[in-house]
Amino acid sequence: MLSFSIAKLSDAAVLQGMKSLRVRERSATALLVAYIAEAEERRLYLPQACDSMVTFCERELGLSEDEALKRIHAGRAARRFPEIFGMLADGRLSMSAVNVLAPHLTKANADDLLAAASRRSKPEIQRLLAARFPKPEPLPLVLAPQVAPERLAAGPAHAVTPECVAPDSRPTSAPAPSPAPERPNVHARVRPHATDRYTAQLAWNQATEDELRECESLLGHRIPAGRRGEVIAYAIHQLVIALRKRKFGATNRPATRPRPSTRPRHIPAHVRRAVHERDGNRCTFVSESGQRCESTCRLEYDHVVPIARGGRSTVDNLRLRCQAHNQFEAERTFGAAFMQGKRAEARARAAMPDGEARSTAGIVAAAS
Repeated sequence: MLSFSIAKLSDAAVLQGMKSLRVRERSATALLVAYIAEAEERRLYLPQACDSMVTFCERELGLSEDEALKRIHAGRAARRFPEIFGMLADGRLSMSAVNVLAPHLTKANADDLLAAASRRSKPEIQRLLAARFPKPEPLPLVLAPQVAPERLAAGPAHAVTPECVAPDSRPTSAPAPSPAPERPNVHARVRPHATDRYTAQLAWNQATEDELRECESLLGHRIPAGRRGEVIAYAIHQLVIALRKRKFGATNRPATRPRPSTRPRHIPAHVRRAVHERDGNRCTFVSESGQRCESTCRLEYDHVVPIARGGRSTVDNLRLRCQAHNQFEAERTFGAAFMQGKRAEARARAAMPDGEARSTAGIVAAAS
């Protein structure tokens, strides 16, 4: 059993102990990142009833979501540029530094950029990246309407501060900043501030702003002006009702005589409702140890006996699976190479013009 009582150690021993443990911690962290990256590459989280590597890290490794994401992103970058593992292990780069650098690393600049960032703090690396990859000035959360340059001098009624001018309405004489590499999607910040109350920081475009204002107008008889939170809550509630109806066939008035269909992949609404209720709106995949996947996201109807092998769209032959475990089950049934080929065909059809894609899909369906 480890002892954490170090009160009797000398000052020198405490200082030396901290340095020694820090070296071991860095090495262990780099090795953990390597293991996480390899496990994600092999998709080892799927047999453990996890729909993603983030879920596995949270449930099996006890990491927070933020800790998991940092290590996963660092692992992805290090698989592309393996020297990152060594830099993590010897302290030349921190976990935060790797996450800041990762979106900017390419084969052409990786050696130079990693060397320039070595042993620098996160703020120093951010300044380094800002100098090498300048971005447009940040715009406020609520943007002012786009104003033509010639109207900027029209007087107080049309006065607009430089921060509120859309980027393409600035003077064309200024050099255009170099575009920064595309960054991954960032989740909206949502924080609880009281019991049953949340505060969110969101951003949207002008079209969404116009539609939100129209919602305020249309709901003006039941929601007083200025209460945008209530408008958004009402809109989300209506959207959930519509999505439940479309995906799960949810309704207060079920049909007494279900409409028949000759399409083998068609799942009647009453079947979708029954499967959804039975499976509890959750993936049904269970690992060998008896752990059930907890995912309620991207749920799909999976045929126990595949349609290609004579399976039918009945309650007994259907189950809910998250997208990851649905694909995992298909690979176990038909083989990974076969499913990779099917996914490649689907991507190719998606890239075709609509008419050509429909024609190709018809040919493939007829051949199968």
